[in-house]
Amino acid sequence: MIFIIIGLLFFVQQCTSINLLPSFVSNENNYKYLSTGVSSENYVIDSITDKTYLYITYDTINNYFIVDDGYQQIKISTNGSILFKTSDKTAEMPFKTHYVFGDSTVYDFSQNKIEPESYFKRINADTEKLEKKWITIFEEFYNQASTVVYGNNDIIYLKINEGWVALHTSENYYLEGDNSSERTFENYPAKYNQLIFLKDTKSNTYSDWMSHSGSSIDRKYNDYDFEHSNYPENEFNYQNNKIKKIGSKKTESSSTFAYTPIIAQFLAVGYYKLQKGDEYVRFKEDAVKFPFWFFQSDGYLNNYTLPEQFRAETEVSFIRYSYPTNANKSKSEGLYLVKRK
Repeated sequence: MIFIIIGLLFFVQQCTSINLLPSFVSNENNYKYLSTGVSSENYVIDSITDKTYLYITYDTINNYFIVDDGYQQIKISTNGSILFKTSDKTAEMPFKTHYVFGDSTVYDFSQNKIEPESYFKRINADTEKLEKKWITIFEEFYNQASTVVYGNNDIIYLKINEGWVALHTSENYYLEGDNSSERTFENYPAKYNQLIFLKDTKSNTYSDWMSHSGSSIDRKYNDYDFEHSNYPENEFNYQNNKIKKIGSKKTESSSTFAYTPIIAQFLAVGYYKLQKGDEYVRFKEDAVKFPFWFFQSDGYLNNYTLPEQFRAETEVSFIRYSYPTNANKSKSEGLYLVKRK
């Protein structure tokens, strides 16, 4: 009889939305969703963007962050203040650069005072007749240029004494790579100092366009990618500041196995803490639980930090919450900045 009761309780706990086991979270009412504003005695979590497909870089020379979510580019100081943003829909910020290239202007985010700079010249072999062969024009500008950036839109940006030149590739020449990696051109290396990515050490993923959500499924497949990747950041020892889950509890069932009434997934609420200095910032977010996953849940949270060598420069880190479905009741999807008040 005891074993039957234990089996019944086990079934109820694992296969229904009833919570027989406690969440092991004290003072649940003190935990707030990220979207409603979260803080501790000395730290605060501020929303940066509601987008989740984005990348974050850091300028190790001039010490500032850049967030690019595909709709806007944001410059953020080491104390977490927004210094500048642009939302030019025609603009692009190529791989690990601090330049934003629009149709008519260029922004250099490394400058203390950021102002738009018009192009000195734009050259497009598809719309105008060239006086010289395309490769000859390219080489002349390339040899003069102090900065050369290969753009995502098959445009080469070259900074010469007179200003910026935007040179469209011709039909016989192509840039290699894609929008999520560095673009290259034959044996002509780019000329600029690359920024670095931040890293979520718990999920072992960098803050680039390919960053995964930190879910249990994603974590199964990232080790091979990292072992065979060419990230220069692999040489860094990143700050091991992980978001820790305190507990979770089911709220309702969300899906069943095909052609059966058996529950395959539960909606849940996860309770988390992040250590900053000598204190913890605590919050909760919608999560997912699966039957027979004891005390486990998927929270879809990343905390991106800098390498240890920059710890003295800034305490800022970035939390990305990328819940995978529209069932997210907290409406907290997006990127958040953790900083000192």
